[in-house]
Amino acid sequence: MNCCSDVGIVVLGSQEERHGLLPADTDTKLTVHVAFKAAAQTGAKLVGIVNSAAEYDYIKHGRHFPIPVVVHDLKCVVETAIERLGIEKFVVVNGHGGNTLIAGHLPKLAEQLDVKIAFNNAIVKFEGAHAGSGECSMAVAADVVGIANLAGQDNFEKYPEVGFVAMREAHVNPKIKKLAEKTADEGVQVDIELGRRLLKKAIDDVISMLKAI
Repeated sequence: MNCCSDVGIVVLGSQEERHGLLPADTDTKLTVHVAFKAAAQTGAKLVGIVNSAAEYDYIKHGRHFPIPVVVHDLKCVVETAIERLGIEKFVVVNGHGGNTLIAGHLPKLAEQLDVKIAFNNAIVKFEGAHAGSGECSMAVAADVVGIANLAGQDNFEKYPEVGFVAMREAHVNPKIKKLAEKTADEGVQVDIELGRRLLKKAIDDVISMLKAI
């Protein structure tokens, strides 16, 4: 299928996050997986990866950059695709919660470059708590990590970032607080079938956006 061969996909991830026992670059790897599957099914072009990540000021872990830096890096990828490939429509597939801060800056960037840019946040929306059951299940289903490697992921004293259970400063966000409480009660359960379903939902969401732009 080549219905979207004129659309470029930009992966927006994060390379140096604390994810408990998940790899530090899980956000990028999950996003690449989803973007690749969506591109393979539609003919859309994978035009680049942005690994500099933004974050809310109440999240105190990982390595992050000011919003203008991330927007600049994204602009460089888009400009290259415009110049080299003649692409004028883009879907930014995001896999890191803090990068949601970038979405509001895309209309101005699109206007500056005279292109269309859409922001897809399906991975973040569907995975649930940070490094919790959903994200771990997706990571196993996408072969980012083996299930045996995640034994002890819900040791919240050792890994306070998991579900942000023990990172109380992040609980100023009501959604994070609710997910943290749920994660603390239920622990981290890895379910590969759940992971496959969540990945499919994210892929389908990206495909819908590729067709609509």
